[in-house]
Amino acid sequence: MAIKIPNEPRKRIFTAVYKKADECGYMECSRIKSGEFMDSLVDEPDIGVKLTEYMPKERVRTYIKDTILNRYTKAKKEEMLKSLTPEATVKKLYGVDTVFVDKIFAKGNRLDIMRAENGSIYIVSSGTTLKWETALKKALLIVADRDSLKVNGTPPSICLKLSTGGEALTEADKNLIEKAVGIVNIKVVFCSI
Repeated sequence: MAIKIPNEPRKRIFTAVYKKADECGYMECSRIKSGEFMDSLVDEPDIGVKLTEYMPKERVRTYIKDTILNRYTKAKKEEMLKSLTPEATVKKLYGVDTVFVDKIFAKGNRLDIMRAENGSIYIVSSGTTLKWETALKKALLIVADRDSLKVNGTPPSICLKLSTGGEALTEADKNLIEKAVGIVNIKVVFCSI
């Protein structure tokens, strides 16, 4: 049974949850704190109690978690990735000025193709630290599939732009990812809130 909430109350509920999530630093919450936060939302008159007008009480917590907070998390991760442009990413990692050529969306990952003045091509593959290998795989598959990305037989340079997604990523974790992708001459930059 699909849940149908009229637009205006739905907007107010989403806005209230997003505001509270920002206030509590939801993106950095541990699993325990996240659960406590969701419980508090269920008891909120303008959120959980309001949702019981449109669904059974036992579905409210799941709706908040799987629908509202899932969208909130995706929006925040996207915001993190947008905080650093593809041009700025290449400049930061390679010290090279580039211009945007094209973008490719590959099953949830965005790849930006950039060109330097000397003709070199750079691919910026965006993803999350949790699934950094997916961002890497998408970039490698595009390079393998498109000979047009090679300049004088040389494949493009690849860099990963990864959203930390609010995860508590230690310097050791970052260093390990950098070292792992560095083995195959790929660079990485981390974006956070």
